[in-house]
Amino acid sequence: MNQVGSATEQGAAREIVERPVALTVIVPVYNEVENLENLYNRLNSVLHAMGCSHEMLFVDDGSTDGSFAGLRALHERDPSVRVVRFVRNFGQQMAISAGFNYARGEIIVLLDADLQVMPEEIPKLVEKLEEGYDIVYGVRQRRKDPLLRRIGSWCMSNLLYRITGIDHPDSASGFIALDRRFVDTIKLFNERSRYFNGLFAWLSYGRSACVLVDHAPREAGKSKYNYAQLIRLTLNFVCNFSTLPLQFAMWIGGGLMAFGMLAGMGMLLLGLSRAFDAPLLAGLLIAVMTFFTGLQLFFLGIHGEYMSRIYIEVKGRPPYVVWEGLDHEPGEGK
Repeated sequence: MNQVGSATEQGAAREIVERPVALTVIVPVYNEVENLENLYNRLNSVLHAMGCSHEMLFVDDGSTDGSFAGLRALHERDPSVRVVRFVRNFGQQMAISAGFNYARGEIIVLLDADLQVMPEEIPKLVEKLEEGYDIVYGVRQRRKDPLLRRIGSWCMSNLLYRITGIDHPDSASGFIALDRRFVDTIKLFNERSRYFNGLFAWLSYGRSACVLVDHAPREAGKSKYNYAQLIRLTLNFVCNFSTLPLQFAMWIGGGLMAFGMLAGMGMLLLGLSRAFDAPLLAGLLIAVMTFFTGLQLFFLGIHGEYMSRIYIEVKGRPPYVVWEGLDHEPGEGK
């Protein structure tokens, strides 16, 4: 495993090697205190029924609603519960990254804390993974999300495939089973701006499978992803796996240059023939200039998005910082 973190992290990594378990379930948690007890009870029941050594690894992503206190109580009750707590909110992708770094399982399952994908479906994914796949996706059937969200998810999945060429089944699903060797490969990628679902699909071409799973309405709390955050996640996917937007800007720019030359020649001919209305032409010019100014700013924004990622990478800050943990020493993320 690639180790570039602190001495504390390296100690944690040695512990992972020395004390492996068969299955780790990673659960990112952000303000889910109302769901924790039910989630633990159902997850614990499923894992014991599977009859393998296991651990539940909860990553508290800077919760402010008492979630960590609830996780501490679960840890004190059950030694198979391990907890990592961030110093502040770093986002779900960083919570998954921390989970990978601290997980000891030979098989690793990602599960959201909202209980919309049911823990009872875990054996399906594990059984499929044991057929020799690197990764198995839980594809939600009969989704219970609002209609607008489902339409947006479908449109984005298809748009992302067209832009990046990466086909990710049910790209908004957080229910995935992964082989340990595949996870160790994932950890070699150290970029600060991460979108794991895209990376999973990019690396596992031909070695992945899908399993249909039931989807339930959220029992308590509310979704932590608003539409602005979903757009940001989409930008992460596009910018991390494709330079097509930059090429698109060049193509559009060339086309507009040609259009501008033809339009200029046309107006020159109209002017020479005196076959135009001056006020109408002035209004048309204002509209055209406004359009092209907006288009320029839009493409500047695309370039700025890529440049901002270079800026983040050059700073070299850790993508997350662990404030405290249960069952390991606190340290910085890598």
